[in-house]
Amino acid sequence: MEINLIGICVSSFVGVFFVLIFLSVAMQVITRIFPEKIISAGADEAAVFAAVTSTYARLYPGTRISNIEEIKNQK
Repeated sequence: MEINLIGICVSSFVGVFFVLIFLSVAMQVITRIFPEKIISAGADEAAVFAAVTSTYARLYPGTRISNIEEIKNQK
């Protein structure tokens, strides 16, 4: 049996290509079956504030977070 390196590489490439196509189609189907939930502005703010506060408390110990504001596009 002679090992054909180019043939093995091509078949591997084609196999990975088809796996990626399958995963792409599966993701499209999943996102159409389960669309993104539209959440009101105040629903997740507590979790975001807690995450920001804990991150800054870890980065800058001893400081207190008093105000969190979203900075819009600064153009």
